[in-house]
Amino acid sequence: MTQLQAEPGAADLADVGPAENFPVGRLVLIEFSGHTIGIIRTRHGVHAIGNRCPHQGGPICRGIVTGTMAPSAPNEYVYEKDGEIIRCPWHGYEFELSTGQSVGAAVRGRVPVYPAEVRGGRVYLALRRKPLADRG
Repeated sequence: MTQLQAEPGAADLADVGPAENFPVGRLVLIEFSGHTIGIIRTRHGVHAIGNRCPHQGGPICRGIVTGTMAPSAPNEYVYEKDGEIIRCPWHGYEFELSTGQSVGAAVRGRVPVYPAEVRGGRVYLALRRKPLADRG
């Protein structure tokens, strides 16, 4: 696991490494300023989440990144959000990578979500959590 330290008082995004260190579809754990954060690049962008499930504190970053079943008519099965959902390995609860919200509001609370982006072939991360209005 990569260990990084933010500069004291740094409000901007910190460089956490070259984008090739974060392959598309694979969640990579890093230690950032004393926090364990999972970074995953998807076809929708880069996401950074805290490694704690709000249900019972499980290591959510050890879960799988997948999609989910959408509400649908009887005998109809609709799979959606492929690569946008993480499933907790302890109890199977699902959360959106972009917002941290529980799929179907099954769990109170959210997975911590942090601002992250790819710029110039490098991944940048901020330790401050995304405001709820900016998620999604």
